[in-house]
Amino acid sequence: FHYAGTARIGTDDMAVVDLDLRVHGIDGLRVADASVMPTSISANTNATVYAIAERAAELIAG
Repeated sequence: FHYAGTARIGTDDMAVVDLDLRVHGIDGLRVADASVMPTSISANTNATVYAIAERAAELIAG
């Protein structure tokens, strides 16, 4: 079991972060870990978190 989805990504009112990993209502804060995954996966989250982090780096770099 791996904790994930506690700061879910999405476009609805229940999402904590938007599609660019920015926290709704807080300027300058992004989340880049397993908490943004909208659903829990049945495998190790390591590779998925690497991909999220790579995307976050691209978004921050512009």
